[in-house]
Amino acid sequence: MKHSFGIIVIFLIFFNAPQLLAQKFKANGGVLVKAEITLGNQNQWLKVGVSGLGTLSYGDIALESGLSLASYAFLKRHTLKTEGFAYYYEFFGLAGVGKNSNLLGATVFNTNTALLFNPLGKGGFNGLGFGVSKEVLPNNLKSYGLKRGALLMRFSNANHNFHFAFRNDLKIGLFNGAGTDYGVTGSLDLGFTKIKGPETIYQLGFGIDLFTPRPDYSRSPRNPINSDNGRKNVWYTLPPIVDLFYGNVYVYGTYQEEYVSVHSKIGLNSQKTGAYIQNTLHDGLGLNPRFPWQVETKNKLYIEISGNVLKKEVSNE
Repeated sequence: MKHSFGIIVIFLIFFNAPQLLAQKFKANGGVLVKAEITLGNQNQWLKVGVSGLGTLSYGDIALESGLSLASYAFLKRHTLKTEGFAYYYEFFGLAGVGKNSNLLGATVFNTNTALLFNPLGKGGFNGLGFGVSKEVLPNNLKSYGLKRGALLMRFSNANHNFHFAFRNDLKIGLFNGAGTDYGVTGSLDLGFTKIKGPETIYQLGFGIDLFTPRPDYSRSPRNPINSDNGRKNVWYTLPPIVDLFYGNVYVYGTYQEEYVSVHSKIGLNSQKTGAYIQNTLHDGLGLNPRFPWQVETKNKLYIEISGNVLKKEVSNE
């Protein structure tokens, strides 16, 4: 009798194992489609894009990944007045702890002028991961459509989120950039996000973007500009864009309702700051030579505003 009872128990456990496991795995996801207009003194474009985020948790262990695709027609890009059509893609993955059901992982997208979120998801997330992005640009900007890697972190509870994103064209280990060290070579993004209601969310943050032209490897790096009176090696740069540098230091904000969002950035384009940051990295890590930042150039205002019409769909299990 005891043996029969044991066999029945084992049979019931085996038969119901898939259901027991399924009850512990939780999946959430969402998709956002948007049309965007951006106006500013460095970039002007009309863009359409789609982004998606998926999460999977088992107990307190969670994974998430996101994909963003966009295409846009621009009148101005990287401060240059030039027309063209460009494409962009981005992918990332993070691992960490938490129930991870609010979908605020979408905040780490580089193109997060509109935000995907799940107001009913009360599960937070603390995690770390990596990403990769690439922009495909035309004409004289073609060589600046670089692949960049990203180091990503975020810390979230039910309806609050803090994210950290460092992007660079370095190529080392899981950091899968192009290894070029020019163009939008480095970016830093720190942001705080809060879900205010079923369809309302806002975000505040701080960012740094550095842009340098292509170095001329055929010439000896004895450019006197930014050389500390000849003590440091400095590249010459290649045409057609030999003197395009910017070091943007800015704050940003996003406010979003059900079908619309507004995103804005304001700060300074400071070549002196850009040179200081890049010189510190290049000199300290031995990534000589430097680039010929025009360190005597006066700081300029950097401003950008984006408006989006959007539609999002979320699901959870």
